[in-house]
Amino acid sequence: MTGREWALLGGVVLAASLAQILLRKAAKAWVTDKGVGAFALSFIKGPAPAALFLALGSPILYWKALESVPLSSAYAVTALSGVLVQLGGRLMLRERPSGRIVAGALLCCAGIAVWGL
Repeated sequence: MTGREWALLGGVVLAASLAQILLRKAAKAWVTDKGVGAFALSFIKGPAPAALFLALGSPILYWKALESVPLSSAYAVTALSGVLVQLGGRLMLRERPSGRIVAGALLCCAGIAVWGL
């Protein structure tokens, strides 16, 4: 793969992962018990708009990458999103993943390595 293709796929992985992390952070701060206006304000003031922008932008980058990257390679790289979400949850949200989640992330990394990247 070329540097441009790696950059596109890296953008997909980062955008998709960061979108999930920011959406979780936003959801923790939403005001849901004081009416629609209070909810809308808490939605707009938090990281939810950025999360939605990233979540909607990620497929566009993916489609662009698929113009030249074989699907098997693209899919293997994007599988890293799940691992980055777990890592980001730990670092940015101070969540503590269970042993099963850590084992699953390690198995995902091993699977990508076996896949041939």
